[in-house]
Amino acid sequence: MIRNITICLMSVASCVVLHAETIDTSNAVAVAAFRAGATGVDFESIAGVTPQAINSYHSGDAISPSAFVFDQVSGVQFSVGGMPGTNSPALFQLTGAIAGDAKSPTAVLGPVDFSFQTNFQGGAMMEIFFPEKVSKVGFWLNPSLGDVKLIAADTNFAFSHLPETNLETLDRAHAGNFVGIERPTADIGGFKIIGLGQAGFTIDNFTYAGDPGASTAPEPATSLLMGSVLASIGLLRRLRRQRSN
Repeated sequence: MIRNITICLMSVASCVVLHAETIDTSNAVAVAAFRAGATGVDFESIAGVTPQAINSYHSGDAISPSAFVFDQVSGVQFSVGGMPGTNSPALFQLTGAIAGDAKSPTAVLGPVDFSFQTNFQGGAMMEIFFPEKVSKVGFWLNPSLGDVKLIAADTNFAFSHLPETNLETLDRAHAGNFVGIERPTADIGGFKIIGLGQAGFTIDNFTYAGDPGASTAPEPATSLLMGSVLASIGLLRRLRRQRSN
């Protein structure tokens, strides 16, 4: 009898294991659900940063030092590879025919090459470090540029100097969509955005959140299963005491 209850208990417990999820969609309801309760950055007003106005996605243009973004967003640090604090992405104000490629309203964050020039081409990348780990990271991708690969890791070696382990990967996130990765616990310390093809990318409405248990209650089905687990544990203990008597 006890053995059967133990097997049942293990089976029920396995049903409540939470899994990581990815998002790659233009559906407004799905995007709103992902962003609910999270911190959102639209890049329109970053303290100490002046966006550089551009009207085309041309690579090789010099970038003003005032446009670079490193640690001006609370709880986040950005780089484009190389040395953190030196090789950073830049804030761009989209103007003219490309102004509509920003989500809200016209400022976006984009990669920069190691010569501190615009980099809207193949090989573009962006690295993100969270000194305090988070559970989800997401953003809108520029609809006129390219797809990207996303990697969520437990840290970022360049920033923390600790061994880095990949947690989740989205091999192709599509231009024009809101894309990201969500984990069941706040274990994301590093995040990479790697451009695919030759078009480069920019991001907007950057979204991140910490411990998912801090602001969300369990779903009813999950609560029911957990209740069943606890009840089974109690029954198992009582049966063991009866046998020992």
